[in-house]
Parts: sequence; C-alpha cells; structure tokens
Amino acid sequence: MKDAAEYTFRIDDFTPKSMPFGRLVDYYAEIKKILGNSKSVHLVALFEGSHGSAFAIDPDYREEVEQNLTQINQGTASKIATRANKIINEMLKDDGTSGRLCNSEGENVIVFPGQGVVQSINLRVRDAANFVGELYHISGTQGDVKVRISTDTYGVVYCTTTRDIAKELGDFLFENVKVSGRGVWSRTVSGDWDISDFLITDFKPINKESLRTSIDKIRRLDIEWPEDTLGEIAAFDETNGVVQ
Repeated sequence: MKDAAEYTFRIDDFTPKSMPFGRLVDYYAEIKKILGNSKSVHLVALFEGSHGSAFAIDPDYREEVEQNLTQINQGTASKIATRANKIINEMLKDDGTSGRLCNSEGENVIVFPGQGVVQSINLRVRDAANFVGELYHISGTQGDVKVRISTDTYGVVYCTTTRDIAKELGDFLFENVKVSGRGVWSRTVSGDWDISDFLITDFKPINKESLRTSIDKIRRLDIEWPEDTLGEIAAFDETNGVVQ
C-alpha cells in the first residue's frame, strides 16, 4: 500500500499574516480542481516565507493525483483542471506575484508564473463587446470597483465598473450574467483570444434552466398545438414562411 503523498502550494510575496483569507479561499477552490477529489485531500499545515499550504493526499488517491498533475504539465488534462491552472496564473498575475506546487521533496511539480506569463500578441484592438460568465468577485474602493467573471471561453475576465452598477451586480453574485461594455481584445500567436481592461457599462442576469423545465413552461402555455408540430414547422420552412 502506498504512503500518503504531500504537496505544498506556495504563493510568493505573501505570508500567512499578509494573505487575505478570502483571496486564499479563491486559490484553494482552483487547487481543489487541479488535485481532483477533495474528499481525499486534506490541508495539514501552513508555512511562513512565501505563503505555503501543505495538502496530504490519501494513499488510495495518490496515483490519480500524480496522473492529474502529469497531464497538466503535458497539456492533456481535463477541461476543468486546465481552466483551473489558467485561473491560478491569472489570479497570481493580478496579485503581482507567482507560485508553484511542490512535492514532499521540495521539487516543483507545477510552476505558476503568474505575473511572469508572457504571451506573444499578434493583434490587439479596443472595441465594444459582451460575454456571459459566472460573477464570483466584487471588490473596490470609493473610486475603483473591480469585478471578476469566470467564462468558459476566455477564462477569468477582470473588469471594472461604476459603484452603482456594482451594487446592482451584487444581487447576482455566483450567478451567470451577460455583461456589456468596452475592453481590449488580444489574440495570441496561437490563435487564442483574451479580454482585458474591460469596463462594464450594462448587464443582465442569465437564468439557466433544464430542458424539462423549459418544456414544462411551454406546456403551461394556452396554445393549441398542431397534431404534427414538427411537420408543420418543416413545411413552413420549405415555403419560406408563405402560407399555402
């Protein structure tokens, strides 16, 4: 039987006394996605110097974690783990630092360059845009409100907005919203698009519901449906909407 494995997530330029707890929880949420099954992962210690959090892995889960970490370095990890890796780097960049995940021997297993991430940009343009994502962070001072939105396409998008809009957004924390505004679109040489310096000027909530819920809503409408509804729609399309 294998012994329990231990990994330490280190955040440079922070200590346990200087790291805001809320921000640390954000990091932990993404580390959990990288390691996988959180029931088999345990926080066992904090270290001074650069902020270090030691995680012990249950013996039965050790091999799976090692495989997950290898796949991240090889670029073959799951969508969830790959996205978490990108989000951690974006968070570290926003915090002006870098980090790493080390094994029990102190060797770097995953390096998070954070502020050191440099991508070759072959196109950059400022334009109006809108996108959909989960609103998960709002903070700021009297004249500077920061908003973070997690998207499937662009990863985490760091935004700013007015205090009035931020107050309204607060009602939809941890929900999906569609935001509109202006930002800088950058395309890397690999063809990926990123959004930065995005100013939110408007938004609306997005309600996600299951197919069954949508069908039930349609059934509750007082509508007399044709016996062959799909056939009627197909015929309507074939005649370009002209009633025969």
